[in-house]
Amino acid sequence: MERELTATEAERKILIKQLPLINRISDGNLRDLVIEVWARLWRESPYGDIGEVPNFTRELSSGDETLVRHTNAVVKMSEAVAREFEQAYGISLNYDNLLAGAILHDVDKLVLYGRQGDSVELTELGHKVTHGEYGALVAKQVGLPEQVANIIASHSLIKRETLPTTIEAVLVSTCDWANFQSYRLMIGEGLWQEP
Repeated sequence: MERELTATEAERKILIKQLPLINRISDGNLRDLVIEVWARLWRESPYGDIGEVPNFTRELSSGDETLVRHTNAVVKMSEAVAREFEQAYGISLNYDNLLAGAILHDVDKLVLYGRQGDSVELTELGHKVTHGEYGALVAKQVGLPEQVANIIASHSLIKRETLPTTIEAVLVSTCDWANFQSYRLMIGEGLWQEP
């Protein structure tokens, strides 16, 4: 069943400029669906500039990390670790799914996190749904494969409801956690621990 793509050419250009690793997805249909998810959630969000979307709520970090910078770092980390894993074990991984899932792993932060003055808090929707699960739902709605939706739903180790079902999902989750904890150490906050 063909689903209608609603991302405008202007949205596509901005998203590809901000998230250039989208272009590494070799399957054009998959690439279009990744852009579609970002565009739909961006339109639902209060953010005009995709580059200014915060990556953390006040509870997780006081740093000023952006969603775009974090996403690009996690994609690069996931790709690098996947290549090493393939080489070490002589297997082949699905890079299109890995890249799509890594690019989308935090996409629901567009609508789950909102600025309130100098702070970033959960939005009304953010209080109702678990991070990762909403992004996976939208991914399924636009027609992304279950393996990609699983990467999104299972990536967060904080309040995770879904377990990874593929090596690609494990690698994205691990790289996301490593990036989050390393960022906290880099800015002097120490490792995050569940309250």
